[in-house]
Amino acid sequence: MKKKKRKNLTTQWSNLYIVITLFFIVGFAFFLTSKVFIADELDILNTEIGKEHNLNSNGKFIIKDWVYDEKNHKMQVTLITSNMRSYLSELNFRAVARVNLDKELPTEVVYSSNDIYIIDIHEVPKNFQQVALRLVKKDILLGEEFEQESTENHNEEKLITSIYADERVVKRGSITERNVKDYAIQVTDEMIEESKKEIEELNNKIKNEKSVINRINEEIATLKNEIIYQTLEEQEQTNNSIYNMEKEIQKSNNTIENLELDIKSLEAKIERLEQRKRDLKYFN
Repeated sequence: MKKKKRKNLTTQWSNLYIVITLFFIVGFAFFLTSKVFIADELDILNTEIGKEHNLNSNGKFIIKDWVYDEKNHKMQVTLITSNMRSYLSELNFRAVARVNLDKELPTEVVYSSNDIYIIDIHEVPKNFQQVALRLVKKDILLGEEFEQESTENHNEEKLITSIYADERVVKRGSITERNVKDYAIQVTDEMIEESKKEIEELNNKIKNEKSVINRINEEIATLKNEIIYQTLEEQEQTNNSIYNMEKEIQKSNNTIENLELDIKSLEAKIERLEQRKRDLKYFN
């Protein structure tokens, strides 16, 4: 009887070991093969909106807006650029979706004026994952129509940078042609307001510098009044202090001159933006 019980107990433990072993084998096999059936999740790749991106010698840019119209398979990107093109070069755009890297998406610049670009990206595929918009510079060769060989050698585009929209975070909305002019006016108004804020900040910096100059001048006046009561050694130290303070005043005056030049530049920019807004309203 005892042998029979011992045999049954042994059989039960053996079955338990088999079940546990099978459990680990199946689990391990699933772990090894899961990556085959479950795609790795992509990291979000989405260039920040509203932030100034400095490309050093290639200029600067801000993405003002990036909208995805799912119904019409279309995107619209609004860029504000600075020093990214010149009279000898132009800025072009190329787009591609991660879901199909071999197919370039059609792009169209629907508005361009004074370094503001509104670019439409067409035929954006469903579940595009991520879209890259490449900013490329193309040189303009003066007299190239007379120099066929030179044109062929220099007609290549140079990639400046790429910006990205991720389908998980991109702004969604409808895009219509009639919005382009209105949106261009809105962007222009925003740039005017931003320039006015910059001018206000610069004026505050000028006030601070002038306040520093006034305090230094008061200190210099105090030292000059006291110098007649000092020893020769003390007078020498005081004169050195006055000299250093006068250098600080000159430094502040130079800073003020530079700030005033920046203000004049911004005021000229505002005038150009106001003219652009008038042109948009009355001539388009």
